[in-house]
Amino acid sequence: MRFAARAMKKLKRVISAVINVLQGYNARANRQKFDLIHRTFTSIMPYAKSFADLGGVWNVNAAYTEYTLRNFLIERAILVDTDFPPGLNQRLSRWNQLQVIKEDFTSQTIANSIENVDVIFLFDVLLHQAHPHWDEVLARYSQICSSMIIFNQQWIRSTKSVRLTNMPLEEYLLTVPNQKGHAYREYFAHRDEIHPKFQKRYIDIHNMWQWGITDKDLRSTMSELGFHEAFSANFGRFSDLASFENHAFVFVRNHLQQNASNSRALLHNRSLKLTEPREDENSKLWLNFLIQLWHLSVGSKSDHFVAAA
Repeated sequence: MRFAARAMKKLKRVISAVINVLQGYNARANRQKFDLIHRTFTSIMPYAKSFADLGGVWNVNAAYTEYTLRNFLIERAILVDTDFPPGLNQRLSRWNQLQVIKEDFTSQTIANSIENVDVIFLFDVLLHQAHPHWDEVLARYSQICSSMIIFNQQWIRSTKSVRLTNMPLEEYLLTVPNQKGHAYREYFAHRDEIHPKFQKRYIDIHNMWQWGITDKDLRSTMSELGFHEAFSANFGRFSDLASFENHAFVFVRNHLQQNASNSRALLHNRSLKLTEPREDENSKLWLNFLIQLWHLSVGSKSDHFVAAA
């Protein structure tokens, strides 16, 4: 059973990577996040015309920014991250409405410079934030947006959120992904020294897993900030870590009410395919087959999508 589960997991990753490449996205992009963006811009926030993708470069080369710009009528977009691989800026320059900011998005100065947007993307970034902590980051950006899409590795070991870097080193290494074990040892060894690039303590930099955030604390924080939960999903265990699951949320500012009739009317006008790579008929058939295979392979997880009351 364990071998079969691992084989299925590997197959899903391969299918996802092939579909992404055929569609012109980074192979490592998470298609569940594409679906989350699609749901937000077509039914939850169909009138949204602007977004900010915070920390959206690492590991996926701005795939979620590109997906949104390709598929929806976006008038203004902002992408913020600290590191951009060679060639990415040139690739993104095709989008005149996109502003690229090479800075730490947790800075109050950066938050102020973004001003107001309809949607904020926070994908796999909240658990990395310390000084300011994850809830402080949410507070800063809650002042300039109408909704937030959050995809995060949520803590399920306890009912309260945990500062992971307060653990002893060996416990920390057993709790978080350990591909960077050598780097984590260095950060712990120099924990109270100031990092030369990020100008904060080594133990507080975003390269580390900083927090185990519970759903209860996240929901409570967003409620206090004046947002209601419009959508949530549980995608199951993250990697092989027993303490974390991939959970997704869409939070909307309380005074904004979804207009169902407008949603249906706008749905036909919001989705664009004009900038997708051109494909011949055989390529389309092959791509459609892979997409159907993908949906079959994740069917058990897709059933976990629930609309919040």
